[in-house]
Amino acid sequence: MKHLPRLISILIVIIVYAFAVPSDISNVEKRELAKDFKFDRNILYYPKNLKQKFVRNVHPQYEEISTWISSVGAAISFTDYDGDGLYNDLVHVDPRFNKIFISPAPNTGDRFKPFELKVKQLPFNDKTIAPTGVLTNDFNEDGKTDILVFYLGRSPIIFYQKSSGFKEVELVENQRWNSTTATLADLNGDGHTDIFIGNYFPDESKLLYAEAKDNKQIMQHSMSKGDNGAKNRIFLWKGIENGVAIYKEEKEWLNGMKIPFDWTLAVGAADINNDLLPEIYISNDFGPDRFLLNTTKNGQLSFKELTGQRKFTTIRSNIIGTDSFKGMGVDFGDINNDGNLDIYVSNIAADYALHESHFVFVHNGKNELLQDGIAPYINQSEKLGLSRSSWGWESKLTDFNNDGIKEAIQATGFVKGKIDRWPQLQELATTNDELLKNVDFWPHLRPGDDLCGDAHIPLFVRSKSGKYFDLSPQIGLAENQITRGIAISDVEHDGKLDFVVAAQWEDSKLYRNKSNTKNEFLGLQLLYPTDTIINTVEINTQHVKTRPAIGAVARLKLNKKETLIAFVDGGNGHSGKNSKEIHFGLGEQKKNNTYNVEISWIKSNGIKEVKTINIKSGWHKILLPFNN
Repeated sequence: MKHLPRLISILIVIIVYAFAVPSDISNVEKRELAKDFKFDRNILYYPKNLKQKFVRNVHPQYEEISTWISSVGAAISFTDYDGDGLYNDLVHVDPRFNKIFISPAPNTGDRFKPFELKVKQLPFNDKTIAPTGVLTNDFNEDGKTDILVFYLGRSPIIFYQKSSGFKEVELVENQRWNSTTATLADLNGDGHTDIFIGNYFPDESKLLYAEAKDNKQIMQHSMSKGDNGAKNRIFLWKGIENGVAIYKEEKEWLNGMKIPFDWTLAVGAADINNDLLPEIYISNDFGPDRFLLNTTKNGQLSFKELTGQRKFTTIRSNIIGTDSFKGMGVDFGDINNDGNLDIYVSNIAADYALHESHFVFVHNGKNELLQDGIAPYINQSEKLGLSRSSWGWESKLTDFNNDGIKEAIQATGFVKGKIDRWPQLQELATTNDELLKNVDFWPHLRPGDDLCGDAHIPLFVRSKSGKYFDLSPQIGLAENQITRGIAISDVEHDGKLDFVVAAQWEDSKLYRNKSNTKNEFLGLQLLYPTDTIINTVEINTQHVKTRPAIGAVARLKLNKKETLIAFVDGGNGHSGKNSKEIHFGLGEQKKNNTYNVEISWIKSNGIKEVKTINIKSGWHKILLPFNN
């Protein structure tokens, strides 16, 4: 009897593990699920005459962990650089060359010659900075696509597209930030696009100063409560002057909230309570993610921090705002077609390594909880089969086969090598938190070392049981590669969504959707005219200069039980930025059906508009009245 408590404990562990290990389905079922998915792959453009690197030159203090310091930077964005009305051009940050390349998507025609986006005026030495991502938008509202680049080692630059090339304007002058993510949204409800920049290492850190002599560089001081990182920043649009947008940093956006200096790797902005003011989800490494309710009134920016409700059986780290995981990706999408946006978050969830959990926070329909600071979300990642894969980065929800059901896709992996460093990393994770910030206590992580180097891109498809399964092996996507950003677009406007993957120190690839599905779709380009005043919604009007209506929302009631919802995404996630279009898979609908689509947007004076339009399936260009 004296061993009974121990036996009971062992039995409990066995039972918990049995429930934790996801059930599988037969290979026959997997092949049946996989039949609608087919992709071909194309390597992205890069100059063949340039020498490639596979690790960065770093500050001497970081030399023994140079692989860790070199672990971010690959980024990708779909854009319409040439103005042909299609998001079939790419802006690619390739860390192998520490450069940014703009090119047509592979096999979409030689519409312009690929080129490097060069910085002409540098207040910093170009050896001490590295681009880590881009946002594309018409920042100065002239009908042309501009590019914002953020960096390790300096503050962001906006490249305004002019007839003679690009005009460079610093977002702020001569500051040293270490930015890893960013997004665009109309945060204060004035109808114009604002900028959120997510930062990681503390400002003024000298990550890439290989010849520095100082001894002041630090790491995070906790694996779960790190609050010695960087300040995240918001810039509000204030107008246009001399052909460029004027942005002013809103330094009081936290409104007294005691949010520390986070180590941010991803950010998402979306309206969850139907007021067209986007909430912000901040996905943090080494500490709790942040979910902020937008409480702006009369244009005065304001937020309220939200946390989820915890029940007796709920693990603390499964609650919004109290997790201790390593957030690296975030996406908003409606995973159950109830008309509410859910949240898909990547953490580290690798077998035989660090088994945290990814999150799928499903909206419970109780927006009244928001007034009490409660996030109306429940984590259902385990139930849905989306709780684990590998070292997760980008996470996206999308519908590749147009059946009306979202698939889930992730960028994964950390670094390839021959020496497994997980034992040493596990030791580091269990040491005294206050020792972590001292780089000398870290295990060596240099070229040749391995952490989750056997990763592939998982593509999760929902089965009839409601559970998701990774079908990458059946679809031909299970090749070993280390990836960071994923971006999604319909490059041919054939109704089938394609995706592109930014790989870290490897070839990045475009995956063209070659599915044979006959399911119907509806595609919307929601746009504001820039040089024309219109008084009503116009459908498929041509020859008008436009800009994306970032944040505008579309709802489509598919049947009595299902309502589809989507919005114009300003760049949510880690380092992959989708096209600024809306796509609905409609399933097996009759051709030439007419659909009622409710569109919501904000006009220039902050007035919210709602209009229902009647359109058939296929792609449509929708002009929304903006100026009064």
